[in-house]
Amino acid sequence: MHLLIISFLSISLFMVNPVKAAGLLGVCLDQNLVPEDCSSNKLFFPTYRINNGTATVKYRVDRGVLGNLDSATLQNSVNQVLNTWENVSSLDFSLDGDGLISSDVDETNYNSILFSDGPLGYSPIIFDDSGKILIDILGAGSENDILGFATARFFSVQNNQITGIVESQSLINGYLYKLSNRPDVVDLNTLLNEFKSTILHEFAHMVGLDHSQGGQIDEYEKFALGESSPDLNLNTFPIMFPISANPTLNLQRDDISSINIAYPKNQIVNNSGTITGRLINGNQAVLGANIIAYNINNPLQQMVTSASDVDGLGQGNFVLPYLSPGSYVIKVEPIAADFTSGSSVGLHNPPDNPSSIPKSFYNGSEDVLQDIDLNSALSQAFKIDVVAGENINNIQINLGESEPANFELSGKAINQVIFLTEGKAQSINLRIDKIGSGSRYINLSTDYGNLISFSENPVRIRSNETTKIIKVKYSSLNKFIRILGNELSGTFSIPIQGEDILSGDIVANKILRVF
Repeated sequence: MHLLIISFLSISLFMVNPVKAAGLLGVCLDQNLVPEDCSSNKLFFPTYRINNGTATVKYRVDRGVLGNLDSATLQNSVNQVLNTWENVSSLDFSLDGDGLISSDVDETNYNSILFSDGPLGYSPIIFDDSGKILIDILGAGSENDILGFATARFFSVQNNQITGIVESQSLINGYLYKLSNRPDVVDLNTLLNEFKSTILHEFAHMVGLDHSQGGQIDEYEKFALGESSPDLNLNTFPIMFPISANPTLNLQRDDISSINIAYPKNQIVNNSGTITGRLINGNQAVLGANIIAYNINNPLQQMVTSASDVDGLGQGNFVLPYLSPGSYVIKVEPIAADFTSGSSVGLHNPPDNPSSIPKSFYNGSEDVLQDIDLNSALSQAFKIDVVAGENINNIQINLGESEPANFELSGKAINQVIFLTEGKAQSINLRIDKIGSGSRYINLSTDYGNLISFSENPVRIRSNETTKIIKVKYSSLNKFIRILGNELSGTFSIPIQGEDILSGDIVANKILRVF
């Protein structure tokens, strides 16, 4: 039996304040859209707010039983699992009041908890003993293969900006925790271990973590089909794999790296490095691929993953966060077709044609190696050395042949550091050079439209022109500090992207640097 672990996201009370993140659940400004459709909206990665180095999450546990598991066992298991996440992050799970929901939550009274009009003052963990709540929400049959769901529920807003998650919720399906409904489970101890691994996964969704495909999907798919796969080791799968796989309670490096994006622990952050880059095919960004960094000395237990276009900017960006020091090879692969909806990985649906994202290992200078297995790639593919405390940026992986865009961005705005002035807005030249003949209509964009603007946008370059120079206007130091706060440390980079409206050609990752 292959059981799904799904995550839902109820949107409430939040406004624009976009951030970039990897391994976190993204949501849209418009609650009627799913993340991959929010290109015209701002995308958020909400998390609990950190105060004095700690993110506190208050919670209460259902008073009832769950299948064959009694109330005391459930409560002790919850505390044990929450400690597991606390040990590798700056999270602090704290019991609210006596730690118990006021009544046993079932199909007759769950609406006031799961669909309350406002925050409860705590995050509820609900034990759906019969599975009838799940059936009521998701329909008949869902009780047979869905272990549970979890989500952030309410968000705080200040000055029209989201400031973090206020409350979350989690529900576990008790139908699958009755031995009589589980011929695949031999005893109560096995059932209890499965419960603990389920809530370990679900609690991560409560605080904003997304799923991860990990780096053994080929082996797992053979296993799911009943085929033998000697290379498969379920104990090395991330806890955040979309399907219940890892039978242990051991967080993998992928899980630890992801939780530290949202809730950094100094010991982990200071002793690791990060790789960032962009995945393209020719001139086009590749969205929704799985990117894996394998440590060549311990590839399965030390691997860290990222979905491409992890920030929702449409540029194919990826972030491989908080890697242990060492040498790494990077693989690109499609996300499995089954990982959609509540079992999705990243912001985008898996490709309809998996061959559009060929399985490839990065081989330096945008080149890739295809038709090569992991063992061979560990010795043959290009190696990236990761050092503690350092980030490796702008790795570009190209799955196809590049053709030059029909324009280029340059000028002082791109090529030199701009020194901000207190109380004074300034401007600097941005040069757009046309390649080839004909007219161009270049639309310029940036994530920081509240700090910089363009004197003309879109920019028209007529057929008889070869170059157009416009002004990039940037705000005073005071405004940068007010908006960016602690982000503004030393030289700060602002990516600028240009897109030819007619041809679709894109020039991205051109950087305006301010100091």
